[in-house]
Amino acid sequence: MPITAKKHFDDDIARAWSIYQHTQLQLSVQNSDKKLCNDLMLSAVAMSVGAMDAYLCDAYVDCLSSSLRAYAQGKWPGTFPSGYKKQPLPAGEVLNNTRANRPLWSIRMAARKVMERENILSISRIDDLFNPILPAGKKLWPDFIAVLIAHNRIRFTRHTKSTTAGLKGKKLDDANKQAVAALKSRIAYIVQLRHDWIHNCSRPKSSITKLTKLKAHSAIRDIHILIDELDKHIESNRII
Repeated sequence: MPITAKKHFDDDIARAWSIYQHTQLQLSVQNSDKKLCNDLMLSAVAMSVGAMDAYLCDAYVDCLSSSLRAYAQGKWPGTFPSGYKKQPLPAGEVLNNTRANRPLWSIRMAARKVMERENILSISRIDDLFNPILPAGKKLWPDFIAVLIAHNRIRFTRHTKSTTAGLKGKKLDDANKQAVAALKSRIAYIVQLRHDWIHNCSRPKSSITKLTKLKAHSAIRDIHILIDELDKHIESNRII
């Protein structure tokens, strides 16, 4: 993955952790403002989700544009993946006369323009966005979920290394599917915390959502784990 995408994520997730850690210092002070501390923890979680979204958008732009450039140069091995073939690009960017001497750069700018209008806050989209650049045997989620299970976080993936150890065939497939479902549910919950914070000041019904220190920490950590491991998986296995 391009250094910029991961570097920005590392910087942004560190900012989220800094807000969280500052909140813990505030909570240790006698007569601290508990409402303010709760708001700060919600802000930290929201920032972690923003860091995830920014990374996924930048990573997708890199994967798509790298694939298109490779195909245009005759360097793509085999048939071009249908997942990328059907992606519409803004003609204005592709045909921009100011880049006549850098036509391949126009492809990247066109891909970036597409993502300026979108976000990737639904984890269910991730496999569609990145599987086209991954070879058989390295696809999301079946060939990746074991990496997340190895973190032994039941709330994150439902299963741990010990609960999947020794499983084979259908039993292992079923356990992996359950882990993927748990992961999607967990990330969706964290993303919803961000949505509620941004759109209704964390009043999804009437009362303000209360986050404990453990819940806020776990939410940020799960986002952090997901993107760290996803980046390593894509970078280590991508076709181009």
